[in-house]
Amino acid sequence: MHYLFVYHGGVVPEDQAEQNISDLWNWLDNLKARGYEKVRFAGFGRKTVSPHAVEDYQGDIFGVSVMEAESLEEAVSFTTDWPELQYGGKIEVFEALAADYPRSSSDAHILNLFADVRRQILDTLHGLPADKLDHIPPGFRNNMRWQAGHVLTVTDELIFQFSGAGSRIPTEYKTWFASGTDPSGWSDAPPEIDVLLRRLEGQMAEIGDAFEGRLTHPVADQSNFLQAKTVCELFHVLIAHESLHLGMIQAMAKNFVKKQAADEQEGGAHHSGHIDARPGDVAEK
Repeated sequence: MHYLFVYHGGVVPEDQAEQNISDLWNWLDNLKARGYEKVRFAGFGRKTVSPHAVEDYQGDIFGVSVMEAESLEEAVSFTTDWPELQYGGKIEVFEALAADYPRSSSDAHILNLFADVRRQILDTLHGLPADKLDHIPPGFRNNMRWQAGHVLTVTDELIFQFSGAGSRIPTEYKTWFASGTDPSGWSDAPPEIDVLLRRLEGQMAEIGDAFEGRLTHPVADQSNFLQAKTVCELFHVLIAHESLHLGMIQAMAKNFVKKQAADEQEGGAHHSGHIDARPGDVAEK
Protein backbone atom coordinates (compact mmCIF):
# COMPACT_ATOMS: atom_id res chain seq x y z
CA MET A 1 0.00 0.00 0.00
CA HIS A 2 1.08 3.58 -0.58
CA TYR A 3 1.54 6.25 2.07
CA LEU A 4 2.08 9.98 1.75
CA PHE A 5 4.80 11.47 3.98
CA VAL A 6 4.51 15.21 4.55
CA TYR A 7 7.65 16.74 6.09
CA HIS A 8 7.43 19.74 8.40
CA GLY A 9 10.72 21.38 9.29
CA GLY A 10 11.96 22.10 12.77
CA VAL A 11 14.26 24.82 14.06
CA VAL A 12 17.80 23.88 13.02
CA PRO A 13 20.78 25.84 14.42
CA GLU A 14 22.73 27.59 11.69
CA ASP A 15 25.92 25.68 12.46
CA GLN A 16 23.98 22.38 12.00
CA ALA A 17 22.04 23.33 8.86
CA GLU A 18 24.45 21.93 6.28
CA GLN A 19 24.90 18.65 8.14
CA ASN A 20 21.14 18.39 8.67
CA ILE A 21 20.46 18.75 4.94
CA SER A 22 23.02 16.04 4.19
CA ASP A 23 21.48 13.73 6.81
CA LEU A 24 17.98 14.31 5.39
CA TRP A 25 19.06 13.39 1.86
CA ASN A 26 20.92 10.31 3.10
CA TRP A 27 17.84 9.21 5.07
CA LEU A 28 15.60 9.53 1.99
CA ASP A 29 18.15 7.90 -0.32
CA ASN A 30 18.40 4.94 2.04
CA LEU A 31 14.61 4.43 1.95
CA LYS A 32 14.66 4.72 -1.83
CA ALA A 33 17.48 2.20 -2.14
CA ARG A 34 15.49 -0.26 -0.01
CA GLY A 35 12.49 0.12 -2.31
CA TYR A 36 10.25 2.06 0.07
CA GLU A 37 10.31 5.57 -1.38
CA LYS A 38 8.55 5.69 -4.77
CA VAL A 39 8.08 9.40 -5.42
CA ARG A 40 9.85 12.46 -3.97
CA PHE A 41 8.84 16.11 -4.06
CA ALA A 42 11.63 18.33 -2.83
CA GLY A 43 11.10 21.79 -1.45
CA PHE A 44 11.79 23.70 -4.67
CA GLY A 45 9.46 25.62 -6.95
CA ARG A 46 6.67 25.86 -4.36
CA LYS A 47 3.60 28.05 -4.76
CA THR A 48 0.42 28.68 -2.81
CA VAL A 49 -2.68 29.00 -4.99
CA SER A 50 -5.73 30.79 -3.59
CA PRO A 51 -8.86 32.38 -5.14
CA HIS A 52 -7.09 35.70 -5.02
CA ALA A 53 -3.49 35.08 -6.01
CA VAL A 54 -0.62 32.73 -6.72
CA GLU A 55 2.11 33.42 -4.17
CA ASP A 56 5.40 31.99 -3.01
CA TYR A 57 4.85 29.25 -0.43
CA GLN A 58 5.50 30.45 3.13
CA GLY A 59 4.62 27.35 5.19
CA ASP A 60 6.86 24.88 6.98
CA ILE A 61 6.38 21.89 4.62
CA PHE A 62 9.69 21.36 2.88
CA GLY A 63 9.00 18.12 1.06
CA VAL A 64 6.68 15.19 0.36
CA SER A 65 7.34 11.51 -0.40
CA VAL A 66 5.20 8.59 -1.53
CA MET A 67 6.23 5.47 0.36
CA GLU A 68 5.24 1.86 -0.13
CA ALA A 69 4.71 -0.31 2.96
CA GLU A 70 2.76 -3.37 4.07
CA SER A 71 0.83 -1.43 6.72
CA LEU A 72 0.44 1.95 8.36
CA GLU A 73 2.48 0.67 11.29
CA GLU A 74 5.38 -0.25 9.01
CA ALA A 75 5.20 3.14 7.30
CA VAL A 76 5.37 4.91 10.66
CA SER A 77 8.39 2.80 11.62
CA PHE A 78 10.35 4.41 8.78
CA THR A 79 10.28 7.74 10.64
CA THR A 80 12.02 6.69 13.85
CA ASP A 81 15.46 7.84 12.67
CA TRP A 82 14.33 10.87 10.66
CA PRO A 83 17.07 13.48 11.29
CA GLU A 84 14.67 16.42 11.63
CA LEU A 85 12.93 14.98 14.71
CA GLN A 86 15.70 16.19 17.00
CA TYR A 87 15.00 19.77 15.90
CA GLY A 88 11.25 19.63 16.48
CA GLY A 89 10.26 18.62 12.95
CA LYS A 90 7.34 16.30 12.32
CA ILE A 91 6.07 13.96 9.62
CA GLU A 92 2.41 13.48 8.76
CA VAL A 93 1.59 10.05 7.31
CA PHE A 94 -1.50 9.55 5.13
CA GLU A 95 -2.73 6.24 3.75
CA ALA A 96 -3.55 6.28 0.03
CA LEU A 97 -6.85 4.70 -0.98
CA ALA A 98 -8.73 6.18 -3.89
CA ALA A 99 -5.77 6.23 -6.26
CA ASP A 100 -4.97 2.56 -5.84
CA TYR A 101 -8.18 0.71 -5.12
CA PRO A 102 -11.63 0.33 -6.66
CA ARG A 103 -13.69 3.47 -6.40
CA SER A 104 -16.57 3.51 -3.95
CA SER A 105 -19.03 3.80 -6.83
CA SER A 106 -18.47 0.07 -7.39
CA ASP A 107 -19.61 -0.75 -3.85
CA ALA A 108 -23.25 -1.23 -4.79
CA HIS A 109 -22.34 -3.54 -7.68
CA ILE A 110 -20.17 -5.80 -5.52
CA LEU A 111 -22.66 -5.84 -2.64
CA ASN A 112 -25.44 -6.71 -5.07
CA LEU A 113 -23.39 -9.61 -6.47
CA PHE A 114 -22.95 -10.97 -2.96
CA ALA A 115 -26.65 -10.51 -2.13
CA ASP A 116 -27.69 -12.26 -5.35
CA VAL A 117 -25.63 -15.37 -4.57
CA ARG A 118 -26.77 -15.38 -0.93
CA ARG A 119 -30.41 -15.02 -1.98
CA GLN A 120 -30.08 -18.06 -4.29
CA ILE A 121 -28.64 -20.07 -1.39
CA LEU A 122 -31.52 -19.08 0.86
CA ASP A 123 -34.18 -19.74 -1.79
CA THR A 124 -32.79 -23.23 -2.41
CA LEU A 125 -32.68 -24.08 1.29
CA HIS A 126 -36.15 -22.68 1.95
CA GLY A 127 -37.52 -24.71 -0.96
CA LEU A 128 -36.52 -28.08 0.52
CA PRO A 129 -38.60 -30.19 2.91
CA ALA A 130 -37.42 -29.87 6.50
CA ASP A 131 -36.75 -33.60 6.76
CA LYS A 132 -34.17 -33.37 3.96
CA LEU A 133 -31.97 -30.70 5.54
CA ASP A 134 -30.14 -33.12 7.84
CA HIS A 135 -29.83 -35.89 5.24
CA ILE A 136 -26.44 -36.47 3.62
CA PRO A 137 -26.98 -37.51 -0.01
CA PRO A 138 -24.75 -40.12 -1.69
CA GLY A 139 -21.43 -38.67 -2.83
CA PHE A 140 -21.44 -35.85 -0.24
CA ARG A 141 -19.97 -35.67 3.26
CA ASN A 142 -22.16 -32.86 4.59
CA ASN A 143 -25.84 -32.06 4.90
CA MET A 144 -27.74 -28.84 4.23
CA ARG A 145 -27.59 -27.75 7.87
CA TRP A 146 -23.80 -27.90 7.69
CA GLN A 147 -23.80 -25.99 4.40
CA ALA A 148 -25.93 -23.20 5.93
CA GLY A 149 -23.78 -23.00 9.05
CA HIS A 150 -20.53 -23.13 7.08
CA VAL A 151 -21.53 -20.26 4.78
CA LEU A 152 -22.58 -18.21 7.82
CA THR A 153 -19.38 -18.95 9.76
CA VAL A 154 -16.88 -18.36 6.94
CA THR A 155 -18.59 -15.12 5.91
CA ASP A 156 -18.44 -13.87 9.49
CA GLU A 157 -14.68 -14.49 9.55
CA LEU A 158 -13.94 -13.12 6.09
CA ILE A 159 -15.99 -9.95 6.31
CA PHE A 160 -16.60 -9.00 9.92
CA GLN A 161 -13.46 -10.31 11.61
CA PHE A 162 -10.84 -9.57 8.94
CA SER A 163 -12.29 -6.11 8.28
CA GLY A 164 -12.08 -5.25 11.97
CA ALA A 165 -15.84 -4.92 12.50
CA GLY A 166 -15.90 -7.84 14.95
CA SER A 167 -17.61 -11.24 14.88
CA ARG A 168 -21.41 -11.43 14.93
CA ILE A 169 -21.81 -15.13 15.75
CA PRO A 170 -21.01 -17.32 18.77
CA THR A 171 -17.45 -18.66 18.80
CA GLU A 172 -18.65 -22.29 19.06
CA TYR A 173 -20.02 -22.13 15.52
CA LYS A 174 -16.51 -22.90 14.29
CA THR A 175 -16.55 -26.27 16.09
CA TRP A 176 -19.52 -27.34 13.95
CA PHE A 177 -19.08 -25.46 10.69
CA ALA A 178 -15.45 -24.48 10.09
CA SER A 179 -13.64 -25.82 7.03
CA GLY A 180 -12.75 -29.48 7.50
CA THR A 181 -15.67 -30.26 9.82
CA ASP A 182 -18.65 -32.49 9.03
CA PRO A 183 -21.71 -33.82 10.89
CA SER A 184 -19.94 -37.06 11.82
CA GLY A 185 -17.73 -35.02 14.16
CA TRP A 186 -20.54 -33.21 15.98
CA SER A 187 -20.34 -34.15 19.66
CA ASP A 188 -23.39 -32.05 20.49
CA ALA A 189 -26.27 -30.69 18.47
CA PRO A 190 -25.57 -27.57 16.39
CA PRO A 191 -28.17 -24.78 16.01
CA GLU A 192 -31.44 -25.74 14.36
CA ILE A 193 -31.72 -25.08 10.64
CA ASP A 194 -34.35 -22.36 11.13
CA VAL A 195 -31.95 -20.49 13.43
CA LEU A 196 -29.20 -20.71 10.81
CA LEU A 197 -31.51 -19.52 8.04
CA ARG A 198 -32.57 -16.50 10.10
CA ARG A 199 -28.92 -15.69 10.78
CA LEU A 200 -28.09 -15.98 7.07
CA GLU A 201 -30.89 -13.55 6.26
CA GLY A 202 -29.78 -11.12 8.95
CA GLN A 203 -26.12 -11.39 7.98
CA MET A 204 -26.94 -10.56 4.36
CA ALA A 205 -28.85 -7.43 5.40
CA GLU A 206 -26.21 -6.33 7.89
CA ILE A 207 -23.39 -6.67 5.36
CA GLY A 208 -25.27 -4.46 2.91
CA ASP A 209 -25.80 -1.80 5.57
CA ALA A 210 -22.35 -1.98 7.18
CA PHE A 211 -20.09 -1.98 4.12
CA GLU A 212 -21.73 0.40 1.64
CA GLY A 213 -19.03 2.98 0.91
CA ARG A 214 -16.38 1.06 2.87
CA LEU A 215 -14.98 -1.37 0.32
CA THR A 216 -11.86 0.72 -0.24
CA HIS A 217 -11.04 0.69 3.48
CA PRO A 218 -7.98 -1.30 4.55
CA VAL A 219 -8.53 -4.56 6.40
CA ALA A 220 -7.73 -4.56 10.10
CA ASP A 221 -5.79 -7.84 9.94
CA GLN A 222 -3.04 -7.14 7.43
CA SER A 223 -1.54 -10.58 8.15
CA ASN A 224 -4.70 -12.45 7.09
CA PHE A 225 -4.05 -15.68 5.22
CA LEU A 226 -5.71 -14.26 2.09
CA GLN A 227 -3.16 -11.42 1.97
CA ALA A 228 -6.09 -9.08 1.32
CA LYS A 229 -5.33 -5.39 1.79
CA THR A 230 -8.80 -3.87 1.39
CA VAL A 231 -12.35 -4.87 2.28
CA CYS A 232 -13.08 -5.06 -1.45
CA GLU A 233 -10.54 -7.85 -1.83
CA LEU A 234 -12.27 -9.74 0.98
CA PHE A 235 -15.55 -9.53 -0.94
CA HIS A 236 -13.92 -11.03 -4.04
CA VAL A 237 -13.03 -14.12 -1.99
CA LEU A 238 -16.41 -14.10 -0.26
CA ILE A 239 -18.41 -14.12 -3.50
CA ALA A 240 -16.25 -16.94 -4.89
CA HIS A 241 -16.74 -18.97 -1.70
CA GLU A 242 -20.51 -18.49 -1.59
CA SER A 243 -20.78 -19.30 -5.31
CA LEU A 244 -18.91 -22.56 -4.70
CA HIS A 245 -21.30 -23.57 -1.92
CA LEU A 246 -24.32 -22.43 -3.92
CA GLY A 247 -23.28 -24.97 -6.56
CA MET A 248 -22.91 -27.70 -3.93
CA ILE A 249 -26.27 -26.86 -2.34
CA GLN A 250 -28.00 -26.92 -5.73
CA ALA A 251 -26.35 -30.25 -6.58
CA MET A 252 -27.53 -31.72 -3.29
CA ALA A 253 -31.04 -30.36 -3.87
CA LYS A 254 -31.15 -32.00 -7.33
CA ASN A 255 -30.10 -35.27 -5.73
CA PHE A 256 -33.06 -35.03 -3.35
CA VAL A 257 -35.45 -34.29 -6.22
CA LYS A 258 -34.19 -37.26 -8.26
CA LYS A 259 -34.41 -39.56 -5.25
CA GLN A 260 -37.95 -38.42 -4.53
CA ALA A 261 -39.00 -38.94 -8.17
CA ALA A 262 -37.44 -42.42 -8.19
CA ASP A 263 -39.20 -43.33 -4.95
CA GLU A 264 -42.53 -42.11 -6.26
CA GLN A 265 -42.08 -44.06 -9.51
CA GLU A 266 -41.17 -47.21 -7.61
CA GLY A 267 -44.10 -46.73 -5.27
CA GLY A 268 -46.44 -46.24 -8.22
CA ALA A 269 -45.20 -49.41 -9.85
CA HIS A 270 -45.84 -51.44 -6.69
CA HIS A 271 -49.26 -49.89 -6.33
CA SER A 272 -50.11 -50.60 -9.99
CA GLY A 273 -49.03 -54.23 -9.67
CA HIS A 274 -51.25 -54.71 -6.65
CA ILE A 275 -54.30 -53.41 -8.53
CA ASP A 276 -53.71 -55.67 -11.53
CA ALA A 277 -53.30 -58.79 -9.40
CA ARG A 278 -56.95 -59.03 -8.46
CA PRO A 279 -58.14 -62.33 -6.89
CA GLY A 280 -60.59 -62.79 -9.69
CA ASP A 281 -57.88 -62.52 -12.30
CA VAL A 282 -55.80 -65.13 -10.56
CA ALA A 283 -58.76 -67.43 -10.26
CA GLU A 284 -59.57 -67.16 -13.93
CA LYS A 285 -56.09 -68.38 -14.70
